[in-house]
Parts: sequence; C-alpha cells; structure tokens
Amino acid sequence: MQAIQGIYNYGKLSLDRKAPKDRAKVIVIFTEEHLADESGMSTEEALKIFHKHAGSIKGDIDVRAERLAYLDERYGGID
Repeated sequence: MQAIQGIYNYGKLSLDRKAPKDRAKVIVIFTEEHLADESGMSTEEALKIFHKHAGSIKGDIDVRAERLAYLDERYGGID
C-alpha cells in the first residue's frame, strides 16, 4: 500500500506524482470538511443552475443606482 497526495476537482483526481501501477484499487479520503452554503446546495449544483440560466436577464443594470437603492433600503431608517 502506498499513499499519494492529490487534488479532487469536479470529478477529476490529479495525483502529485505518478501512480505505482497503471490500474489499481484506491481509497480516497477527503481531508477538508465539505461546507455547503446556506441553501444546502453543492458548488457543482449551483454552477449547473448558474450556467443554465446565464444570460437570461435582459437589459442594462445600473450598478451604482442598484447599490444606492440597497443602501437606502438597508440604512435609510437609521437616525
């Protein structure tokens, strides 16, 4: 048995060095806890939805006006 570190990224596993065999059984241990966002949706699921709906909003968005409206809504009643 031999341990080789690597990175798992969207279904692909990249090892830091060449595996000792061309084909072998493996055990994968995820060392960092997977943190779901508040919706409980995985990053991969969120990206699928994003790409499905990307470009569906038509028209120009005035970022400055949107920001000012948000700040007014959020802090407008504070004296």
